[in-house]
Amino acid sequence: MNDSLNGVQSFEEELGQRIELAAERVGGKKTLSREAGIPESGIYRYIKGESAIPAKALVKIAEVAGLSIQWLATGEGQVDASGNQVAQESELESEFALVPGYNIQVAAGAGAFPENEEPSRKLAFRHKWLKYRNLKEADLVLVFAKGDSMEPTISDNNTLLIDTSKQDLTDGNIYVIRVNSHLVVKRVQTLLNRDIMLLSDNKEYHPETIKPDQLQDLQVIGKVVWIGKDV
Repeated sequence: MNDSLNGVQSFEEELGQRIELAAERVGGKKTLSREAGIPESGIYRYIKGESAIPAKALVKIAEVAGLSIQWLATGEGQVDASGNQVAQESELESEFALVPGYNIQVAAGAGAFPENEEPSRKLAFRHKWLKYRNLKEADLVLVFAKGDSMEPTISDNNTLLIDTSKQDLTDGNIYVIRVNSHLVVKRVQTLLNRDIMLLSDNKEYHPETIKPDQLQDLQVIGKVVWIGKDV
């Protein structure tokens, strides 16, 4: 359920409100986009809380708008900028977890989940939000979705936040799973005969059944705990 429905704003929503103030401070979203070097569509997504903002973009917005990175990231402290760039980045990391993202697509194609590979990016998630969701920074990774088998829940090229500590399958939840050397993202259901069904939210795709004697070919990478959607 959306946190805002429970009266709790997600960190993206809180941050979006402050980014909108940053845009007003420099003369509008178009100006902020130009001066920060961020696509205007990205500025709109950040403001709406529909997309996680990379740490470097957050620092750049603060710099362009003359705002304290601590205030922009958390809403706390002085509004106006102070200190040097190193101090600003340190403040960011004290309030936000920088979760590594890998250039890995799930739902189609072969490939091993990264172990020694360097992340291609990092996205900032507020520590308070992770605590509220009972998530630990060390267990989290980001990958990309591929294809339309999980529409409308997950669209092609959506960013998926995966909790790699959650590998016990629970009915109805969505997991990234390796099956026969293929990485897929599916909803799961366990049957009384111990079969495991891999379900697509797009009903044009048929369920796949994993028999007990095939479980050695199945590896649960982790549970999908957040989906970053583009518009």
